[in-house]
Amino acid sequence: MIARTARTTLTLLVVLVAGLVLVACGGGGGGSSQGYQEPKGPATETIDISAKNFSFTPDTITTGAGIAKIALKGEGGLHTLVFDGDKVPGFQLEVTGGDTVTKKVDLKPGKYTFYCDVTGHRQQGMVGTITVK
Repeated sequence: MIARTARTTLTLLVVLVAGLVLVACGGGGGGSSQGYQEPKGPATETIDISAKNFSFTPDTITTGAGIAKIALKGEGGLHTLVFDGDKVPGFQLEVTGGDTVTKKVDLKPGKYTFYCDVTGHRQQGMVGTITVK
């Protein structure tokens, strides 16, 4: 009888701890300053960018203001596209191999520097700019 009570107590304890871990790691998305929220509404254009070792093509882009869809195509290796500074906080695209990923962004007039944040890639020239008029 004592062994059965101990097993039941242990089982309840394991379930409780597992539940607490899931709640703590659950994210939930509400209010995090790091989470990126795509703008609502359709994109007015698509900006196609290829990422290869250690460059973006094109690396200089000019576009109009508004919602754009950025399509990042990987051409070998793991690469990301993030924006410098606080212009588009939390925005990130990540590709490997021949994959293409997309995400919408609301571009306001100004100059945006983007780069690959994989260790060493930015330092080796994996940087570009988007000028929004």
